[in-house]
Amino acid sequence: MLRIDLRPSRLLSLVLVVAHGLAAYSVWISLGGLPKILAAVAVLASLAATLAHALLRTPGSAVSLELAEDGRASWRDRRGAWREGALGSSHFVSPLLVVVELKPRHRGVKRLVLFADSASRDELRRLRVRLRWGRHHSVRNNLTEN
Repeated sequence: MLRIDLRPSRLLSLVLVVAHGLAAYSVWISLGGLPKILAAVAVLASLAATLAHALLRTPGSAVSLELAEDGRASWRDRRGAWREGALGSSHFVSPLLVVVELKPRHRGVKRLVLFADSASRDELRRLRVRLRWGRHHSVRNNLTEN
């Protein structure tokens, strides 16, 4: 069982602020009048919503993740409720960024975006290894399994 305690990502927050700042600047120099104001408000609203997710401030934000060897997954949200499901099949894994797809039992998909500062270095390393090699290279132990 792999357990990861998640924390707010300052790196992700910085990336979001820079990206939204560039978007606001683009709006500001390319539009005029009411469209400029409406687009600027939309960019600011997007920044507020995405920062809330990056800083784990929304009620549904995952603050803890558990992955079982058989593909089961469970995560605890900010309200303290545990959700269960399965590890999805679509992930992105790099040294600085990991995107984990989770499939809740009932329906839908939940994706966790984890930067290098979203958890401890060792926990993220074990998660990257699990996502890259976990299901593809499982070796059956004939001495303990029939």
